[in-house]
Amino acid sequence: MSNEYQRLALASLSESGRVRARNEDAVAVDREYGVALVADGMGGHRSGEVASRMAVDIVIERLRASVRQCRAGTLQSTPLQFAEQIVVEANQAIHNAASLQAGCSGMGTTLALAIFHEQRVALLHVGDSRIYRLRDGRLQLLTRDDSLLHDQVELGLIAAEDASDSHNRHLVTQALGISVCVTVHLREEDLCSGDVFLLCTDGLSDLVEESDIELVVDSLKTNLSLAASHLVQLANDNGGYDNITVALVRVLDGDGEPVVERKGWLSRLLGWLAR
Repeated sequence: MSNEYQRLALASLSESGRVRARNEDAVAVDREYGVALVADGMGGHRSGEVASRMAVDIVIERLRASVRQCRAGTLQSTPLQFAEQIVVEANQAIHNAASLQAGCSGMGTTLALAIFHEQRVALLHVGDSRIYRLRDGRLQLLTRDDSLLHDQVELGLIAAEDASDSHNRHLVTQALGISVCVTVHLREEDLCSGDVFLLCTDGLSDLVEESDIELVVDSLKTNLSLAASHLVQLANDNGGYDNITVALVRVLDGDGEPVVERKGWLSRLLGWLAR
């Protein structure tokens, strides 16, 4: 696992939204270690905030140690393998804390994690936080929601076009900390120069159409901080009833320079702003 973190540009943003008093999401990006992750906590009182922060802190700390070992040649497992074990350990730690700490019973958190290494990216997730990839101007969802609604749509119990109105859209079927055991969804993808990966909580994906996410990320991919701000603002403009968290990672070319942009992105952006 070589040290190629200079090939990435990263940005993140997390806000409480317009309705909720507290932000129970958490986010971290680390260019040196090629890591981005978001978490969406749940539970009474402040326990959701505790769960998401525990997940991010545990995962990022242990990933840094594993990546260092991997780069030094003292760890033989792949990033996908050691990251899965780390997520399982985070689940156990959160579950134990929920059992032992007053006021934290039943707390849990989603997790979406990307680890960039050499010419590939390892993707892991639990819950309904999502990972998208923008490639050649097209946005693609790379994760499957652990939610009752998604299960109902897959089983044909509810039509996909009716899903946005369902009362089950926020009922997750898996989260870190809820149970002793957890199933981590794993995926690995090849990287291409110019790819942009978006990790987000449902405060964005529930309130902003994928077509609008695609347009913002494609138009502003050379300024990821501005793209993150626009995405959060869109969610707030559409109600902002949940915490909103995004992490963006762009793959640069081999020299660490941005890929030459397509013609017409400025006109697309101006058209979107004028709507």
